[in-house]
Amino acid sequence: MSGRERPATRMISLREKLLAAFAVEHREYLAAIRAGLSEAGVADLDETFRRAHSLKGAARAAELGPVEQLAHKLESLFSRLRSHRLGFDRDLFALVTAILDAIEDWVAAMVQAGPPPDVDAVLAAADAVLTTNDGVHRAVAAVPSALAPKSGRGDDTVRVRAACLDRLQRSTSQLQSESLQQRQLVETLNGLDHLLADLDRQWRRMRKAASRHARQSGDGGLERHAERVERALKAAAAQAGEVRRAQRRARFALRRLVGEIRDEVRDARMVPAQEVFGAFRKMVRDLARDAGKEVEVRIDGLEVEADRMVLQGLKDPVMHLLRNALAHGVEPPELRALAGKPRQAMVSLRFDVAGGRLTATVEDDGAGLDVAALRRRAVESGVLGEDEAARLGDRELVDLLFEPGFSTRDVADSLAGRGMGLSVVRETAAAMSGRVEVAERLTGGTRFSLSVPLSVSSRRMFLVRAAGQTFAVPTEGIDHLYRLPLAGIETSADGFSVAAFGGVRRPVMSLARLLGLGDGRVDAQDGHVPVMLLKNGPDLAGVAVDGFLAIQAATIQDIGIGLARGTAVAGGIILPDGAVALVLNPFELVEIFRHWPNAAPLMATTSPVAARPPAILVVDDSPTTRSLETSILEANGYRVTSAVDGIDALDQLRQGAIDVVVSDIRMPGLDGFGLLRAVRGDAVLAKLPVILVTFLEME
Repeated sequence: MSGRERPATRMISLREKLLAAFAVEHREYLAAIRAGLSEAGVADLDETFRRAHSLKGAARAAELGPVEQLAHKLESLFSRLRSHRLGFDRDLFALVTAILDAIEDWVAAMVQAGPPPDVDAVLAAADAVLTTNDGVHRAVAAVPSALAPKSGRGDDTVRVRAACLDRLQRSTSQLQSESLQQRQLVETLNGLDHLLADLDRQWRRMRKAASRHARQSGDGGLERHAERVERALKAAAAQAGEVRRAQRRARFALRRLVGEIRDEVRDARMVPAQEVFGAFRKMVRDLARDAGKEVEVRIDGLEVEADRMVLQGLKDPVMHLLRNALAHGVEPPELRALAGKPRQAMVSLRFDVAGGRLTATVEDDGAGLDVAALRRRAVESGVLGEDEAARLGDRELVDLLFEPGFSTRDVADSLAGRGMGLSVVRETAAAMSGRVEVAERLTGGTRFSLSVPLSVSSRRMFLVRAAGQTFAVPTEGIDHLYRLPLAGIETSADGFSVAAFGGVRRPVMSLARLLGLGDGRVDAQDGHVPVMLLKNGPDLAGVAVDGFLAIQAATIQDIGIGLARGTAVAGGIILPDGAVALVLNPFELVEIFRHWPNAAPLMATTSPVAARPPAILVVDDSPTTRSLETSILEANGYRVTSAVDGIDALDQLRQGAIDVVVSDIRMPGLDGFGLLRAVRGDAVLAKLPVILVTFLEME
């Protein structure tokens, strides 16, 4: 498999599509709002409010929290203006303009991969206006000073022991699990409602019979007893309804509090890399001096903040990489001079944050990777036979560096030679749901990159079913989701199953086979196989499962047992029913896939072919939201078409067979409520299910 050519173009992930769509869409909303805005007032408040609402929904779909918060404040201000609870003047104009500018600046920074601007002052100013019950104009007049840059954070700080934060993190995880289990209580209470309703129906039938018998026999006691039973049933139903409503309120409050506590704990655990790696520059200089090498040490990005546990987990792997650079990369000064290089070598360590992940990069300007020496050493040490070593490509040979016990040195010293350093790096990365990559620098030397999640707090997990079990895969390792027709999966000349992913043919293997579960079969539902396209840097792997289940935010927890080297298991999470699902490292799965030694044709158990999958019409004026909803529904097997507003939706409904409508509420022209009225008023469409999806009632 490793010898296959890979296409030069890379498939764009759903996340990238949403961000690209939002980068275009938000400009339209900002331009429309600014066009109707002046110091004298707002030209069309209803339309401006709708634009702000759509902007908030699009930001929510693209998971851009700060933009969503700003748009929510903007929407709230326009809502106050519409209801005449707020007057418009020059100060309020300045606040609205500041919010629009903050949104524009934040998105521009995101597109340019630069540091995002601080929007706290703008949000605080908006809150000052929205939360003031009296003296609204006085609060608005204070807006300019609120928008002025602060000289410092001014936050009071206290010193907290790391062990306390660890315990608080574990308690938060348990609280989050308890919040998830509230869903089971909801189902129980709903079942109780159905039971009481059924008892009430049965009792009404019995009551009629009892009344007839009482009239015929003249037994007034039976009638009074029936009345007592009926009152008791009504009281039980009313009490059950009150318990259900109270539980719903408690569940909502619990979810909100868990989110707030989780965010606060996450922020409290964030520390600059300086705290863990600040002394590394001197340490590397001392090691180089002891080894008789002249080295300039550069360390950048120490101001980057990450979870303290993540930084501590990186400490040993980064140390191994720096030792490796000194031992194997950097040449002695004399050899560098003979090669025309400066006597002083360069070794650098850099920290970067992007996409919720922390990357530590170690580079040197030494001799680089000697693939011929690796090939020779692999044969001499008995790791590979001569024929096998000759067949392997450069990349597969470089992978040997991460095998335990493999070293290019004959004699160990204080820096290297025991063959354990890079294997420790690989195993630590896998345990932290991360990955490590090695490459040659264009200007000479070697680059190692170690990428891990930025925080150990809650992460988004995609739940799948395979071999009768539920597994969780962090969403950052998933490039795309597919439902491939079984008839379109073929067997290649080397015995692997291949299929077309967006026009590019790639190998496919079942998750059960990768994990060594059963015979590795998958369940082909209605003649289709659910497949995750996992990514690890430039590598993509099609992994087939029995079913896609859900997306859940959860904290990965230690499952309490030692994990064998090379395993794809990174821990566990608690499911809503209290069960534990194993968390799989998608990057490690790709590596296992890439190194799979034997032919592995995909075996499938075909379920009976059902009728065509339901057709869903998604109606939303936001391209970002339409893309998100369409992708989710298509990944679960539905046929999806889309419409930009209610009028467009009605045209499509009257032309083709649609089974369900999923519609936004706030849209230009005909909104969601208008569409619903039109559907219910049409004799042909009257019974069509319509689901209204909106951000109106929640942030």
